[in-house]
Amino acid sequence: MSLEKEDLRMKMLPDMMERLRLIADVYGKDYAHQSVILLEKAIMGEFHEVSLMLERANKNRKKRESLGLVGQVKASDQSQILDIKKA
Repeated sequence: MSLEKEDLRMKMLPDMMERLRLIADVYGKDYAHQSVILLEKAIMGEFHEVSLMLERANKNRKKRESLGLVGQVKASDQSQILDIKKA
């Protein structure tokens, strides 16, 4: 019994497709299966990076709240510097 998977179709640059075929040949897999493996690895790596960023942002938000800093941020008209006000 195989796992239920969703279908995904994509277009690749010809040189990327050749690289994919070469990688698949080296590992003895067909290129469609190898592309799934590589895409899943890339997604997991990116997901890990994003989850760390979100975790860091949440910790920083909690730290600001514990210091009494308000979560409202107001942009100055003359610059891109943001003002954070104390509660």
